[in-house]
Amino acid sequence: MKFFSNQKSHFIFVGTAILITLVSMVICFISVENYNKKDLKVNLSQMEQKGTQLVCSDFTLDITSRGGDSGAWIKDPIYDEEGNELHGQSVGTIYEVVISNTSNAILEDWTLELVMPEYLWLNNVWNGSMEIHQTTSSELIVQEVNLAEYTQTDIILDYYIDHTGPMVPMNPGDSFIYLPNVDNNEMPLVSPKHSGTGKTYALIGFITYVPNQTLDYLIDFNEGTVKYHLKMSIWDLPIFIFLVVILGILCVVFVALFVSQIRVNKLIERQKHDAEIIKQSISTFINFIEAKDYNTKGHSERVAKYSKLIAKEMGYSEDDCNRIYYIALMHDCGKISIPITILQKPSKLTDEEYEEIKKHTVYGDKMLRDFNSIEDINLGAMYHHERYDGKGYPSGLSGEEIPMIARIICVADALDAMDSNRCYRPRLDRDVIMQELNNNKGKQFDPRVVDCLLELIDNGDIVIG
Repeated sequence: MKFFSNQKSHFIFVGTAILITLVSMVICFISVENYNKKDLKVNLSQMEQKGTQLVCSDFTLDITSRGGDSGAWIKDPIYDEEGNELHGQSVGTIYEVVISNTSNAILEDWTLELVMPEYLWLNNVWNGSMEIHQTTSSELIVQEVNLAEYTQTDIILDYYIDHTGPMVPMNPGDSFIYLPNVDNNEMPLVSPKHSGTGKTYALIGFITYVPNQTLDYLIDFNEGTVKYHLKMSIWDLPIFIFLVVILGILCVVFVALFVSQIRVNKLIERQKHDAEIIKQSISTFINFIEAKDYNTKGHSERVAKYSKLIAKEMGYSEDDCNRIYYIALMHDCGKISIPITILQKPSKLTDEEYEEIKKHTVYGDKMLRDFNSIEDINLGAMYHHERYDGKGYPSGLSGEEIPMIARIICVADALDAMDSNRCYRPRLDRDVIMQELNNNKGKQFDPRVVDCLLELIDNGDIVIG
């Protein structure tokens, strides 16, 4: 039974571990999902300056002029058709912005807003479109437009056209929000720490004109905002990979336990079947014995039941109690070899007849010695007439020398003999039986066994008289 208890506890343990692992995996999924949905925002002023780069934990931003002869130039004053100056001489500069993903996740849904620190003209942008926020004397105008493809858009901003394209005036505090071009792989930006297809950075270009400045003048873009999401795969979490491995191991163990339990169940059924065969075989043999001595009808069954109850009261395991039951059933099997005239003789036996009937213990031992299905089954038959004081038969054993199984059967056998009608006397009264049990403690009977029997009688588990 301990094995089956352990099996059950193993199932509970593994099942609980699987449940905890699954719950932990669900928590990981929820955590990743919440992480992926979190709106992130970084102000340029909060980023760390390293050379020309602005650095934060998830990305870097590098805003520089292109440099070289093609990076900056002087633009002459521009006049309208009536000769009015639209703006004076100005310096044109190409700026390039590189945003690079440095996180462990995919950077997506990102936008870059740059705030204009001074008055300038915004002329062009490439790779993507932008949402321009322009203030005029009367209102704020917001429009998404691709200045490189301005002919395809009805521009509502304040602007004019020259040979370079639209010129959009921007006041200090105006801004544009760059919207990445998905077709150019500007979004999403993959993590450089993981292999895979895609770009880790995006390059943005735009042109500005600043009035009344020299050729080497550069705008200090120090205000703006990057908004984005980080998308992490569940497989990016080491703890999730660990949980998957643990879940796999636990599932293998659970399946192994399940298969083992199936085999154990089959074994149990086979054991039950075998036990039933043994029980029926023993019962059939007992019927043969009792057919020779009708006065002891049911004696072996009662002795077996008493012996099992005593063994249980003494703390034996269920398996041992069942084994003792079968051993007790066969305690008188040697009587099959005793002549019926002796077994059923109503008068007192002669000394020769008594010596012959005593041999049933030895006959039973010989009959059962090769019966290996039940351990020590011969001991009950051989020694159940030994006395605790050493005056019994057939070997004259005493005290602890007598196998405990035989000491138990000895008491159960005597109880049933006193509580049954025999051919040579009627059953004894309850008080007489109790007195005999107590008087023979330490003499015929093991005192511990008698005390357990008396406890069973007092509790009503065994009824006599």
